[in-house]
Amino acid sequence: MAEVVPGVRKLSNGVSNWYVVGEGGKLTLVDAGKPSDWKALLRELEVMGLPLDSVDCVLLTHAHSDHTGFAERARTEAGATVRVHPADAEAARSGKSGKAESGVARYLVHPEAYRTLFGLMAGGGLRIVPVAQVSTFAEGEAIDVPGHPRAVHVPGHTPGSCALWFEATSVLCTGDALVTRNPMTGRRGPQIMPSGLNVSSQDALDSLTALEETRATLVLPGHGEPWRQGAEAAVRAARAAGMS
Repeated sequence: MAEVVPGVRKLSNGVSNWYVVGEGGKLTLVDAGKPSDWKALLRELEVMGLPLDSVDCVLLTHAHSDHTGFAERARTEAGATVRVHPADAEAARSGKSGKAESGVARYLVHPEAYRTLFGLMAGGGLRIVPVAQVSTFAEGEAIDVPGHPRAVHVPGHTPGSCALWFEATSVLCTGDALVTRNPMTGRRGPQIMPSGLNVSSQDALDSLTALEETRATLVLPGHGEPWRQGAEAAVRAARAAGMS
């Protein structure tokens, strides 16, 4: 665990990141890692001195298995609501996500690809655990949960990919719309996800404008380390990096 700014904590399973946002003794989780990260959540709650039912909501940036992880367990055991953009809701419910624009075979020359695949496999993170009841949020909605983030629709990685913009703290959780470590090649720095994991890399690049417009101070990605030089600089670097 690392508190990146007051009230916002970053947790990682070594492959993907998820975040805990606290307000008034209640918590919003941004993503839910992989299924085995449930234990990390329980440890974090113990450190914070909060009960399980303090988890108010799990906001999914998108419906991929390394981000939906323990969301269903949070719903059934903590009583949390689980919310996602409508375009990814069926994938979250069914456990079946759409196909990427290309395969991952060409990345297998990179050790990072094996680190990612085996890391996810070890914690049940290679398939979506279906979420039986999923609510949705709309583009631009100020979501009425702890932290009150605004949803920023950034399709490309998935049809319903969204960033969550916590305006009060100038924190932008980008999910996989913009990351700082490529999970297939190991490349560091702001970039979109590799083409083998996107439904449309061109859409992902086009969506960067919406992230830029937030002018967030701190960018918290779904993969890699926090970026503290602002959303505008992150987007410039991601555009320069292009597709992979």
